[in-house]
Amino acid sequence: MEFVMSGICVVIVDPYSAGAMLAEALRARGAKCIAVESSLHIPKPMRSRFNPAVFHEVILHEDGFESTLHAVGRHQPAWVVAGCESGVELAERLATELGLPANSASLGKARRDKYLMAQAVRRCGLRTAQQFVSDDIEAIINWTGNSLDWPVILKPPRSVASDNVFCCRSVDEVRQAAEKILSGTNVLGCRNPSVLVQEFLAGTEYVVDTVSFDGKRKTTAFWQYNRPGTTPSGRFVSYDAMTLLPYQGERQEIMQSYVFGVLEAVAIRYGPSQCELMWVDGEPVLIEVAARLSGGLNAILSGICGDICQLDTTVDMMLDPNRFLATLVEQPRLHRRATILFLIPQRQGRLVRLRGLDEIRRLGTLHSMSVGAQPGDLLKRVAGLVTLVDEDIRNIERDVSLVRALERNGIFEVEDGPRS
Repeated sequence: MEFVMSGICVVIVDPYSAGAMLAEALRARGAKCIAVESSLHIPKPMRSRFNPAVFHEVILHEDGFESTLHAVGRHQPAWVVAGCESGVELAERLATELGLPANSASLGKARRDKYLMAQAVRRCGLRTAQQFVSDDIEAIINWTGNSLDWPVILKPPRSVASDNVFCCRSVDEVRQAAEKILSGTNVLGCRNPSVLVQEFLAGTEYVVDTVSFDGKRKTTAFWQYNRPGTTPSGRFVSYDAMTLLPYQGERQEIMQSYVFGVLEAVAIRYGPSQCELMWVDGEPVLIEVAARLSGGLNAILSGICGDICQLDTTVDMMLDPNRFLATLVEQPRLHRRATILFLIPQRQGRLVRLRGLDEIRRLGTLHSMSVGAQPGDLLKRVAGLVTLVDEDIRNIERDVSLVRALERNGIFEVEDGPRS
């Protein structure tokens, strides 16, 4: 493949999902891209869209940090960034060692460990959930009983992609969840050394996407989650849809101020970030923040809807920082609205057949649909995505109802088995 160079080299650690799109966008602007794969054990679904042909070189991080540092340094990169969550720590360490723009190493653990993250944010005077971390199940049960009301949330401190997140309503459920977390590994294959217990936040959940350059920040999207709570069979589901919100609004202004404070608290001063928060009792409360692009279409959907998007803004931040800084005062506006639906099977088991997809394809608001499950597969928590885009949010709401009706009627027909 022939490359047209701009003189700028960007290294992307784990260029999967939105990270793969970042590589394509950088290459389209003339940058030379190098890929670093942080592990041989990253699950195939997380490596979506990865295309080695886009990169000048693909480096596998398997012979130790010094070897990877030398291999990366030969290219004299201007930036080293994470393509997805699994690459955050390695990207930041490489950037620091090479003397490139990087987030402060002193708070590096707080950008991945959710307990340390919340502690750092709380020290800055921002509201966070009550929390406790331990590898002792009896200590977890005692603290939970003495400190919180039911339900409570249990998860690994370094969870990725909502893996092993439990909503518990009794001591027995806490014990079972803690045992499962401590005896298992996360989706990256790493052992869970402890369990994080957090207060259940009852409210409306939001995501705020941003890009920073030397501590100067720009909000690229506001999202609102839909939280159904449970499936019809009683399984807890943290969310099943995301709706892109207008940039303007009193709540948006408050959330932006809070998120900028969170980013300062954990020293995210360069690059994209995604902050999840809950609106509780008239104010935002941190769930977690990630020093990376928002996943998948989330990084570009606001651009599809007529204005800025996180991915393009990240490219500007790296290749043309003066342009990025000049646009900080601009007020973006959406010309269209969008909702991303997560298709969640009503039952777990092995997929027999898919039904109703042709009806979804005929929807007037359909932008795209992807279904990862095929007949014969064991279904996962989320089996597909449907993205709806339209100028009128009422048309989107109408089609959301149609998709949910199809889902209830059995988009995913499975063999007889236990309810999910």
